[in-house]
Amino acid sequence: MTFDNPFILNALFLIIPCFIVELGLYLIRGTRLKTLGLFFDGLGIRAVLSTMFFDFFLVCSIVAAAGPRWGTHVVSEYRRGIDAVFAFDVSRSMMIGDADPSRLGRAVSVAREAVVNRGDSRLAIAMAKDRGVLALPLTRDQNALLSFLDSLETVNMTGRGTNIESLIDAAGTAFLDAFPAKHVVVLFSDGESLSGVIQSAVDRAIMNDISVIAVGVGTDEGAEVPDMIRPDGSYAPILDSTGTPIVSRRDSAALRNAAQRSGGIYIDGNMPNAGKILTVRMRELAPGPGGNSFHIETTPQWTLFIVIAIFFFILSKYTEKKWA
Repeated sequence: MTFDNPFILNALFLIIPCFIVELGLYLIRGTRLKTLGLFFDGLGIRAVLSTMFFDFFLVCSIVAAAGPRWGTHVVSEYRRGIDAVFAFDVSRSMMIGDADPSRLGRAVSVAREAVVNRGDSRLAIAMAKDRGVLALPLTRDQNALLSFLDSLETVNMTGRGTNIESLIDAAGTAFLDAFPAKHVVVLFSDGESLSGVIQSAVDRAIMNDISVIAVGVGTDEGAEVPDMIRPDGSYAPILDSTGTPIVSRRDSAALRNAAQRSGGIYIDGNMPNAGKILTVRMRELAPGPGGNSFHIETTPQWTLFIVIAIFFFILSKYTEKKWA
């Protein structure tokens, strides 16, 4: 189960003081009922049930407001082509060689294949180390796209920090509402974010009807993060405060969750056919001018909790009426 607004679930903690107040009122009323000799005439049980049903009403209302989702369904939509932004993480960890020739090099290779076989889609490029920027606006100019991808492989563009949240937000600025195209962010990263919250950026992307396709590069076992180039051309690792080399690992779970929540897919960028899979997926999302497309979304279930909440509210009032 996932939630559109998970922060609303914090309101469940309000049930605790409500319960304490209700318990106090129950004890006061119970004392009065005992004085009248009515407490054991079924009225005490009705008081407990009324309180319990009202608490259930509050819980279900809060869960409904949080926007619960589970299950999937197919959604039909009218689209005209596809606009996609290739968002590259160019942090220091992307220079690790646990992908061929490096994580960033492998990401660029997958992206280059998708650019060559993109069809009539418009593409843009964003990148981020400590902050995301839209580096190349949406264009159909293949030469411009390929030239920019070539420049991404230079070591000088890397930085130590990683902010995937800022990267996704920057990629989202490329889309214009005037163009009724399918909007997609293709995230090339190892998933390791040192600042920002990926989930927050994905939530904003969903609100703007943007799907995220995550291409994970690197390995789950990880490798040492390079720092400086030695005279022989090899890299010296970055060390922590204890002198131990810092190891960076691909966070496949974070990337997969980001993609699935937004209606996209996760692709293992180390697979030989990763570029082909990305190309096919983009073609599936691009039905052509004036066409109908379909995508899979998780099903919102908030109405179910609203119905249950109303049911418990009615039960609460019914039992309260009997003993008030």
